[in-house]
Amino acid sequence: MAEIRIEWPDPEGQEIVERLFAANAALRAHFEQVTAAIGLTVPQAHTVIQLQEPQRMGTMAAHLRCEPSHVTAIADSLEEGGFLCREPDPGDRRAKRLVLTKDGQELRGRLLKRLFEGAPIISALDAEQRAGLLAMLRMAQSSGGHQTLRRFPAAAGDGSCSSLPS
Repeated sequence: MAEIRIEWPDPEGQEIVERLFAANAALRAHFEQVTAAIGLTVPQAHTVIQLQEPQRMGTMAAHLRCEPSHVTAIADSLEEGGFLCREPDPGDRRAKRLVLTKDGQELRGRLLKRLFEGAPIISALDAEQRAGLLAMLRMAQSSGGHQTLRRFPAAAGDGSCSSLPS
């Protein structure tokens, strides 16, 4: 049987896509390693990162792209660890907000610091290169690319929250 070769119509575009996927994989792996070293699951780490300010559980579910019941389970485990508490929402006493405790705020600080120590891709660039890459990514996204900016994408395959669109 003869081998069929299909040439990419845009080899440079192909390489860009392949390199972006590789960068994404490296960043995800780094995120997973850091969260495991700190003793968190990936969904717990995403929750802690998102809680710079108190948030309703439904808002957190939207950020994590998962069902509210998954946020309840994540919050339960973080609450058991002393990292967050639930409080009534001042705007709607029936709703609950997630709030980091002092220990949770310290954990968030350690997590963020570790995430940016030796982070793939960005740690290899100097300030000028980082600014250039950021400008190009912003331009690409604003000219028809995916518009939703998520600070830390959910890990694929964790079962509780969806991954970035493919």
